[in-house]
This record gives sequence, structure tokens and C-alpha cells, in this order.
Amino acid sequence: MSAPFVPSPLDYIGPRRFAFYPAIKNADPNEWILGTGSRSEVQVINAKTGREIWVPRQHIGAVSDAGNALLTVGLRKPLDLRSGSLEPRVKRVIEIPLEATEQFPSRNPSPHPAPVVAIRLEDSRKSAASKAIVGLAIGSLLACLLASAIATVARL
Repeated sequence: MSAPFVPSPLDYIGPRRFAFYPAIKNADPNEWILGTGSRSEVQVINAKTGREIWVPRQHIGAVSDAGNALLTVGLRKPLDLRSGSLEPRVKRVIEIPLEATEQFPSRNPSPHPAPVVAIRLEDSRKSAASKAIVGLAIGSLLACLLASAIATVARL
């Protein structure tokens, strides 16, 4: 027996306008109307420009109604609209080649190594926490010895 069908959060929107959070980059303004949908995608239409895009359902999260005019549809990851298709937004990092960093040495090159600063650590035998732990261990040992002595006397 199969599990019952769980409707998508978008099924409750109906004809109301909504905004994506985070907003889809390069798809301004962020005000949308729900179009048709399939099992894997949903069509959304920009309320101001009339532009239609298909959003994969895997990227759609929860729907929130904060009481203002627009509903908010959460996106699981930031999306970017490029050449008519949606892609996950990726921050690109440009790596500087090693040769370029060698051309520009540091401002104050020093022929000597950096000075070493002495670090004093607190003596662990004198700390309050270590004294408390040792006292607790000795007290527990004495309590066990007392309990075993009482048990031995009680058996006789």
C-alpha cells in the first residue's frame, strides 16, 4: 500500500501573489504568480513583467504568510537566472597564481625570525578544579570502603 499524497506548499497559494526568499538574482521585481506545474517543476510568472520561468520543486521550501500583502515562498538555496534557466548561485573565487605573489614581496621583509614570546601555563596541581576532583575521588573511595566494611560486619 502506498503512502497518501502530500500536497506541495505551493498548492495552497492559489491566485495570490508571492515573493521568493532569498530573491532570485537577475529576475527583478520579486513579485510572482503561480502558473502551471508538473511533478518536478512549477511555472511562475512575474506579476510585473509577465516573464515566465520554471522552478524545480526540489528548490522550493516552505510558504509563509506574515500577514502582509505578499506571501513568502522560501527557496532551499539561492538561485540565479541566467539565459532563461535557473541555476544555484555560486560565489566564484579567483585564485592568484603563485608567480604573481612572488613578484610582490611583503612590505617589511625581515632577515630575522619573529621574536618568541614566553608563555607560562598555570600549574595544574594548584588549580581549584583539580583540588575539587582529587577531594571528590578520595571521598568516594572512603565511602566505598565504609560501605564494604558495614556490609562485611552485617553478614557476620
